[in-house]
Amino acid sequence: MQGITNIISLSGGKDSTAMLLMMLEKKFEVDHIVFFDTGWDFPGTIKHINKLEKYINREIVRLKPKISFKELFEKRGFPSPKVRWCMSQKRDTINKFCNKYKPHTQWIGFSYDERKRIKKTIGYCYPLVDWKITEEDALKYCYGKGFDWGGLYEKYDRVSCWNCPLQSLSDLKALWKYFPEYWKKLLNMQEQSKYQFRMDYALEELDERFRREESYYQLDLTNYK
Repeated sequence: MQGITNIISLSGGKDSTAMLLMMLEKKFEVDHIVFFDTGWDFPGTIKHINKLEKYINREIVRLKPKISFKELFEKRGFPSPKVRWCMSQKRDTINKFCNKYKPHTQWIGFSYDERKRIKKTIGYCYPLVDWKITEEDALKYCYGKGFDWGGLYEKYDRVSCWNCPLQSLSDLKALWKYFPEYWKKLLNMQEQSKYQFRMDYALEELDERFRREESYYQLDLTNYK
């Protein structure tokens, strides 16, 4: 009887990285490791994937969408909470790869903090939830192994696509402050998109808000000199 093929779904962030390293450490059988390359990840994430691949001495399969996200953006505009075409592209691409192997199990790196998100479905496993590994635990573990994403987690709570409309305002401000070249690209994308980046704030409003906050912060500091 054919055994189950174990496939690690690697986002490139702290949780899925910790999951992979812990599973290898615990001698789990890992058949394939897949990373979905959106083309919109931070360079630090791609460097991390390359470094991780060398560290574990295993191939990390890079999956790409059939149609590039750039082309999809030109046709559909920004993803929205109701129409997350980016996530459906990722899910469908990974599932297409996994479905070549029957039976198979996908191992997903949800942390214990995200246990409400898990699907109690045959074919999916969430080891960090089972081991009660929180996001804080996962990051500390990865740092201990020498993985630091070039300092991204010192600026961001979560690391995903730099232009994700669902990221928090604090993460957007980090983009504005530390990656002005990407912020400029985001403003250009807004001009091309048929839909607004966020429903609550226009990017131009956020740009002005972040400038005011930084000016106030700097002015406040001068009062203590």
